[in-house]
This record gives sequence, structure tokens and C-alpha cells, in this order.
Amino acid sequence: MHPMNRREAVKTTGVLLGGVLITSAGVLTACTSEAPRAGSRVLSAADQSLIEEIADTLLPTSPTSPGAKAAGVGPIINLLLTDCREPDEQRRVVDGLKQFRDTVGDHFASMSQSDRENWLRRIDAEAKRDGGKHYFPLVRELSLQAYFSSEIGMTKALRYILVPGRWVGCVPLAPGQPAWA
Repeated sequence: MHPMNRREAVKTTGVLLGGVLITSAGVLTACTSEAPRAGSRVLSAADQSLIEEIADTLLPTSPTSPGAKAAGVGPIINLLLTDCREPDEQRRVVDGLKQFRDTVGDHFASMSQSDRENWLRRIDAEAKRDGGKHYFPLVRELSLQAYFSSEIGMTKALRYILVPGRWVGCVPLAPGQPAWA
């Protein structure tokens, strides 16, 4: 191995640092090119409130766990829809909520639980007839994701152990026992 002179060391260091700067500038530009404006969300406040009422009808308060509204799923659903879904899915949900208002009316939140459930059953049957392009399955999926990723969903609706012990592959569940988080 021969000793390196100062000129070679400076030239090698310059090439190395230049490559790092060019690469990092490209990566930083790529990360910020499609960033949404701060505070911009897909759902309006009225739509967020309506979707939270729908989620609370799907996941109501029970004797063992609070419902979706208590978990505050409205803002979470709005965030999931804005940041994690494609624009066509976002439009489908927004248009679907408008269609929901046109069909059910603005008094969904003031209906009894059984009337709300009956409306959602009708819409679910319609979604099954229409196939995969209906908005309701996506609303239901977002509701479940938001609820079961919330603190209430993970600790009250599911069994939660912060630090589990040993792994046991098959554990029988007793009737009425919640699943594990």
C-alpha cells in the first residue's frame, strides 16, 4: 500500500462530499414536492362530524368499551383519508357523504340508535348490490382503522398488555372475551 498525497486526499474528499450533497438535495426535493398544505384536509367540519356519527353507529358504546365518538375518530378518519388514500377514494367518500345527506337528511345524529342502524343496513345492502365502487365499505374500513388504532380501541375494546410475556401461538378465547391488541 502506497501513501496517499494531499492532492489525492482533497480530490477524493471533494468527489465524495459532492455526491452526498447532490443525492441529499434530490431526496429532500422529492420529499417536499407533493406535500399538502398545512391544515388542509379532505373532509369539511360537517362531513367529519357526519362520518363520526356513522362510525359511532357502527361501533357504539357498550358496557365494556366506549364507542367511536368517545374515541374521537372523526379527526383520525379525516387524517387517514387525506394522507393515506388515493384521490379517487377521497372523492368517493366526499361524494358518498353528500349522497348520504341527500338520502337520509341532516338529522342522522338526532335519530335513535335503531333507526341509524336500519339506515346503515340499507346503505350496506345497496353497497353490496353496487359492487366495489360504493363509498360505504371505505367509510366502514376507515372507521375500524381509526377506532382500533385509538387508545380507547386498543385498551378498552381489545385486551392490551403493554409488555407481553412469552409468545403462545394458540390461546383459546372464552365467549365474550375481547381479542388481543
